[in-house]
Amino acid sequence: MNKRLLIFLTMAMLCVISLTAKAEGPVKLAVHIQQHDYDHPTILWNLAESLWVEQGHFVEASAQKAFAQLGDHGYAMCNSKVEAANLLVWLRPNLYFNPQVSTFYGKVQGYFYTADGKPLVRITGESKSVGRLLGDQTKVQIAKLFDAATQDLYQRMQSNSQVY
Repeated sequence: MNKRLLIFLTMAMLCVISLTAKAEGPVKLAVHIQQHDYDHPTILWNLAESLWVEQGHFVEASAQKAFAQLGDHGYAMCNSKVEAANLLVWLRPNLYFNPQVSTFYGKVQGYFYTADGKPLVRITGESKSVGRLLGDQTKVQIAKLFDAATQDLYQRMQSNSQVY
């Protein structure tokens, strides 16, 4: 657990350093998604077929849709270049498929930190959807699942007094 925390804090510091590289104006929220979520796919399976899913791409697209509501200088992904950010959020996606009831479960956990690295709060957005593993159609369904979970996280973030 300490190793994971150390890796995250290192990534957060690199994010803060990259946020100061180019002046596009200050943002309210810097969004970090761990590289592990892009490189190591999760398997969804039932008795007939299976599908490997890289969760990072889905949650990044969902975060861009949800946090776009903050406006032009409201958020930035940590791989972009901005001047500064007031908050850092580490998004951790989780996807599960229950083949017995043909249901997808999606969860996006947001760990919020101040600009100087102090933890504020953990907020979780959840969603579920009924469906089957049907190749490319499943990826569309997973995208909608993460969109709903990230939107739920955004709504909970807005109602949380520690973040806003």
